[in-house]
Amino acid sequence: MAFPVLPPKYYLSHFFELIDFLDQHYKAVFKPQHTNFINDFRSLSEDAQCAYVRMINRKGQIFSKKSFEKYAEIEAPSEALRELSLEGFQAPIDLENLEALTEFLTKAELRKWLTLCGVQNKISLSREGLVLIALENLERLDISKLPNREDLIVQKRVDDLRYLLFLFFGRIQDSLNLYTLRDLGIRKNHGSKTKFKPRFLSLEEAQVEFYLSEQLENWSHLNCEKDFTDLLKEVDVYKNLKFSAQNLKNQLMLQIADFWEVENPELSLSALSRCQEHPARERQCRILYKLEMREKTRELLEEMIQTPWNDEELLFAEDFLARKFEKKKIGYLTEALKNAREVTLSEAYLKKPEQGVRDLYRKQGIESHFTENQLWLGLFGVVFWEELFENEDAAIYNPFERSPADLVGSDFYFKYQDLIEAKLQKLSEIKMAELFVLKSVSLHYGKVNDVFQWHPNLLNRILIFLKTTQTHRLDHVLRMMAKNFASYHSGYPDLLVIEKGVAKFIEVKAEGDSLRAKQLSKVRLLREAGFEVEVLKVRWQTDPNQVYVVVDVETTGGFSTFHRVTEIGAVKVQGGRVIDEFQTLINPGRPIPKTITQITGITNEMVADAPSFSEVAERFDEFTSGAIFVAHNVKFDYGFIQREYHRLDQPFVRPQICTAQGMRKNFPGLASYSLKNLTQHFRISLTTHHRALCDAKAAAELLLLMNDKKGSENDGRTIIADEWVSPPSPNEFY
Repeated sequence: MAFPVLPPKYYLSHFFELIDFLDQHYKAVFKPQHTNFINDFRSLSEDAQCAYVRMINRKGQIFSKKSFEKYAEIEAPSEALRELSLEGFQAPIDLENLEALTEFLTKAELRKWLTLCGVQNKISLSREGLVLIALENLERLDISKLPNREDLIVQKRVDDLRYLLFLFFGRIQDSLNLYTLRDLGIRKNHGSKTKFKPRFLSLEEAQVEFYLSEQLENWSHLNCEKDFTDLLKEVDVYKNLKFSAQNLKNQLMLQIADFWEVENPELSLSALSRCQEHPARERQCRILYKLEMREKTRELLEEMIQTPWNDEELLFAEDFLARKFEKKKIGYLTEALKNAREVTLSEAYLKKPEQGVRDLYRKQGIESHFTENQLWLGLFGVVFWEELFENEDAAIYNPFERSPADLVGSDFYFKYQDLIEAKLQKLSEIKMAELFVLKSVSLHYGKVNDVFQWHPNLLNRILIFLKTTQTHRLDHVLRMMAKNFASYHSGYPDLLVIEKGVAKFIEVKAEGDSLRAKQLSKVRLLREAGFEVEVLKVRWQTDPNQVYVVVDVETTGGFSTFHRVTEIGAVKVQGGRVIDEFQTLINPGRPIPKTITQITGITNEMVADAPSFSEVAERFDEFTSGAIFVAHNVKFDYGFIQREYHRLDQPFVRPQICTAQGMRKNFPGLASYSLKNLTQHFRISLTTHHRALCDAKAAAELLLLMNDKKGSENDGRTIIADEWVSPPSPNEFY
């Protein structure tokens, strides 16, 4: 993909675009210093303006004067910086900047400065270790002894700038990168709206949210219980907050509660009591019960049942009350999964059990579609497009926002209640609903938004859904999404199944997966609307005819993003025996570190004449085609192979099995599950450990042990790809 060439002064253009927008929409929430900031910036020479916006778009607030010489758009850097100093936009380094300075300096510069100031440090220390020593000895650091001090400057008027950026973005933002991504074509603007409303209508409103946003960003820098207690008291000053401000306060309280839950549960409870969203009361209950405050726990649970904040909270409260106070043995989530109908699938469907279930339905002549959240999100977005994106009152505050802010909370439904109910009425008859959806899609298809994705099959799935359901059932779900989008936008079942002309939903849970409260709450929601919904449990069994390819790779390092493959070894296994092998060294196109050579024995000379990965990619793809990819710690080997194909712009997707995880599950209690220790324990040959083919053969022996163990536990049964196991009718488990 070729990116457009940006003009030399594009950063300056971005900043003028920003301040022009702020002048138009936010003058009412400026303090005098913010007006002065913009006016002072406008009065600067173009060179000085370019220098300052370069500071804005670079990390940190400390800069080398020499670094400005590389920017072609600044004709006279020294004069530009001098002008910025006169107008208060930059200044020399001083004692107030010491903490930021320790982050700016290189390891060598920081160590030299510490030494000159008489602060002891070891040459073996990492940069992070040196920073820690510097911060612990700030009072001993002498700014006059800083090497190259005269070359360093610090950006000023940062607080004013942060406030202006906050007004525009609605969050703490330190750069204008979104503008650059837009110009490069990576980030698309909202395409439907050209007129935007201000995010804040009063100075007080803006200041409250700015304060809470800064506290949310900085809470982790607080040092002691007193600091946290003081912060809670400061936050208590703000009463009757609008939803966006309350949401910030909620996030802050949850972060503090999480931090102190173990060390100071009382402080954690204090923070949670100030939070007004799920899961605050759930966490309060858990802490209170752990503290053996049973009566308070019960009172809070009963309050949650009487006035739940959402379905997930209600589900938790009913479940916790039943288990802890009424001696119910298992929770609703466990019960729902325990009573689910079960299907047995081949391990070929590992990582994609939904596809396996769809294939079972297809063999029975039953239509199914993978929908999860996209069906309901798409239907919601298509039906309420105008209210979401194009209405004059839509809460979209700048061109980069692609979903309305009033979707967070209950504002959306109550702002457009009459329009929403009128549209839901249009869905009351199938033909009318189909025409309405078709018209909306034809008008808006492909327009950028963050509510749903325009999948090519989306319209077809919506129309199929409309034809196979009683449309009045849609009202309940779409209305709940409009009233509380945050709680009802996700967690919907995986599959839409059309059986005998009627739509129903299936939530697929593979062996080892848990059923989450969010998912069970959507099962409840859909059943309330009149839909048939089923939880289906998948059990894996070994197919003796299944082909496995057991793989091991050697690499130049531990991270697939940065390092490359140096050797591939693989063995193909079927019916309990090895039927083929694959082995090759790979030229990684870069030097192999000495530490890696010491481990693997693979040298730069050995790979000098070896093929590149691109030269073996087609052969390895054919070797693994139709097989399950197996490795010891499979994420590592599969991740490297997939990354190599990604570099070639080629897909590589295989079901995966990890022998490390499989051995832990099938042979619990061993001291270690490393490949070396497992081969020693089970007396498997490993003559040249860390050479790919040898390790792959050893891992293949582990796979056979796992399959033998699973086979004995399953009484010798083998997989029937379309076997449905003893289906009890789904329980009403709440």
